Amino acid sequence: MKSGGSPMVDTGRMKVLRRTAVALATMTWLLAAPARAQQSALPADLVALDTREGEALLVESAARADYFHIAGHHTTQETPAACGIASAVTILNALQVPAPLDDKLGIQTFTHGDFFNSCTRAVYTPESVARGGNTLAQLADLLRCHPVRVDVVHGEDTTLEDFRKRLAENLADPTNFIVVNYLRSEVGQEYTGHHSPLGAYNAAKDRVLVMDVARYKYPPTWVPTESLYKAIRTTDLVSGRSRGYLVVAAAEKPPGPSGERSARSPLRILGGIAAVVFVAGFGLGVIVGAWRTRRKLARKA
Repeated sequence: MKSGGSPMVDTGRMKVLRRTAVALATMTWLLAAPARAQQSALPADLVALDTREGEALLVESAARADYFHIAGHHTTQETPAACGIASAVTILNALQVPAPLDDKLGIQTFTHGDFFNSCTRAVYTPESVARGGNTLAQLADLLRCHPVRVDVVHGEDTTLEDFRKRLAENLADPTNFIVVNYLRSEVGQEYTGHHSPLGAYNAAKDRVLVMDVARYKYPPTWVPTESLYKAIRTTDLVSGRSRGYLVVAAAEKPPGPSGERSARSPLRILGGIAAVVFVAGFGLGVIVGAWRTRRKLARKA
């Protein structure tokens, strides 16, 4: 007669093994992370991954497959405006698509520097990124210069339930990844727009794990799904559209930029109005100045 363990014992053993695997993965991330001495404090409703509660949320998540791939390639943004590029580099390396040879490391990998090629530079130059970051649509087109397929979802075009459904499906599937573009202040952090990959979704607690690429500032953080949803529905003043997220999967070859034009940016509109007002004011000043000069000359005559 075959001997076998009790189902309850096997279930308990599996739980221990899962917890051990997740703990080791979390430890790997911590060892690779920069020093945390200068990181900003999280508000009370956000949960850092490297806490007991944060670890438990990951262990209990059914949709966590993406985390293990992203954690091994989690890239820190090199400049304050390079969050989109750091997110893209993380995803490209996690997908293991063909990468350029890095001269410094002597291996094939994506970095901030070699992410930019002739195609990406035609879309948006690294100098432009350094000055003001990039919009959701710009990041999508930059990624399309590499062998990946990118779907763009603006926050204004999706519902909270659809967002939850996409999180549950995508984060359980390691063949594609999500990069979210959100307004930090809507989740209780500093007031800036930001890009970062997502690592896991805990449906029971309705929280999503944001793998923040500003690793010197915030750790991977569990954010209430509704808060993140509100944050992706905010308007990006550069593009004139809501923020949102990208779904990125490997492709056989680079599809190339979509060429889709963004809506007219409110900032550009205001800038255009200001320029018109300035030119009109300058012209009026010249006319008035010339008229006053003629009057003075006429009086002297």
